[in-house]
Amino acid sequence: MTNPGHGGKKPAAMYSWNLQNECIEAENYLAGRRSDFTATYMQVANIQYIIETRPEIVTTGTVHALCCVLEGNEHDSQRQVFFLFKKAADAIADIISRAPEKEVAHTAGKTLSRLLAAHNGHRFRAVAEAMGALPAAENLRKQTAYQLPEPTVEPVCDISAIVGRRPVDMLHWMGRSAILKDPDRPESILVLKFARTGQKLSELAAETFWMQQLSRLELPAPFAFDIPRPAVVQHAPVIFRIEDKTLAIPEGADIDRRRHAIAFQTGPDYFSYPNHPVNGKMPGMEECRTILARNAGIFGHLASLGIVHTAPIPLFHNRVQRQRRNDAGLYQWRRAGRLDQWLASCRFPNISKSGIRDFEHFIAFDGPTRQLYDHIGTHVLSLVLVAGSYCRNHDEARIGVDDKGCAVDARDLFDRQWLSHVLIDIFKAYYQGFTQTAFCADLPFDPQNLSRRLIEEMGVDRHMEEILRITEQEAMSDTQFRRFLESRGFDWLFIEDLQKGSQDIHILTGPHLGGFNQAISVPELIEYTAALSALCIMDRFCRQRFAA
Repeated sequence: MTNPGHGGKKPAAMYSWNLQNECIEAENYLAGRRSDFTATYMQVANIQYIIETRPEIVTTGTVHALCCVLEGNEHDSQRQVFFLFKKAADAIADIISRAPEKEVAHTAGKTLSRLLAAHNGHRFRAVAEAMGALPAAENLRKQTAYQLPEPTVEPVCDISAIVGRRPVDMLHWMGRSAILKDPDRPESILVLKFARTGQKLSELAAETFWMQQLSRLELPAPFAFDIPRPAVVQHAPVIFRIEDKTLAIPEGADIDRRRHAIAFQTGPDYFSYPNHPVNGKMPGMEECRTILARNAGIFGHLASLGIVHTAPIPLFHNRVQRQRRNDAGLYQWRRAGRLDQWLASCRFPNISKSGIRDFEHFIAFDGPTRQLYDHIGTHVLSLVLVAGSYCRNHDEARIGVDDKGCAVDARDLFDRQWLSHVLIDIFKAYYQGFTQTAFCADLPFDPQNLSRRLIEEMGVDRHMEEILRITEQEAMSDTQFRRFLESRGFDWLFIEDLQKGSQDIHILTGPHLGGFNQAISVPELIEYTAALSALCIMDRFCRQRFAA
């Protein structure tokens, strides 16, 4: 049936013709004056609708028109301008994923990459988040077979049942792990890792489970690493309940009172951190650089397989508010807030000379790409912070404020050139691990400038204060309140005279990156993190979509 009002055209053809005209009109407006904010937003939304419904209509001219919106400054004074930029960037990303013409999609991808490198602020954030939302996660290897079985619990009355005939007095402790070295086997150590107080046994069992799963993967040479070998019973994870009273656990250790533990063998480099002394000597600069780059590649490659480590280091926006915040105070890097106790967070990173550590933090990723974007950023941010801590840890006594109340200046502990190389190494190694291809384009950041800014903020302890607000105090019991203050160095006489909930309490617990409840003091680090995360997601998606 034809539509007589339009020259006998069929409705479907007429609809397509109208959409094409609408697209051209929108492109002309966006490439031209863009004088009205609301009209500009509506025209971008109209183009986005056309991309979703009739992607074959869009051309490189559509990409150009949307790019004009992102590069124009007509509406910079508008409070809602970010949402306009985000709409335009999302539309370009939609072209990458939907346009049937390879040339149009490639133009869209190159445009976003160029915009990412050329801008910061609202434009940068809009572009990075649009790139980071491309459906790369749909192409990840499915990990549906990773179902954690119920752990077996085995009581052990004599620890020699686990460690053989080796005497217990050869054990030494690192945190909640008891380590046994065998003089006859210097290439291997045995580790008893105990559950934390209140930790679920399933979380402890997850560590040995992931050791088993990762050992079955054929990781390519650049991303292979030393995977510990757990003690198992009938191929299933086993948890030991250590009833041997001769095992002396250090006083104050945060260990489950029932002494639940897992056991595994690994190489001695498992506890060789890139940023801490070994036998009183710090790793060399090149050794640290190599460890960081290698682990960046491993994190990236595993993430590309849908296996994500969720905690390279513990990151918090605000530790003191963990009990009452919905996010438990965990750091959400996209918000660019103040980073709590950054140097303390790097103390025992989950990376070492042997590769990634603490397998209990692995998950089989099964979520939207936006969450993968966040995970990648957490990896990248953590690696850069560890690099900064390597420099600071050459003199751990220089921290906080001096006798005159001035911020300690430790910038001389940093090497700007070395740090700039590390930033490039992390960027390229993670990108190659995730995309399976080398990064060959221009870097979307200035390594020298970012290195300088990191040294300015990581090297001077300007932000030392946290505030225990009345709200947090009232949520604590009297015992918790006293212990909290004691753990932060307050004298017990002062604590006894202090009335809980009477006033905010200012405490020096830093260094932090940013003031209490403020923005991060080095936003350039967030932009570096976002740029790498965005490029990993987009370039992987493009490579897979147009592989043929």
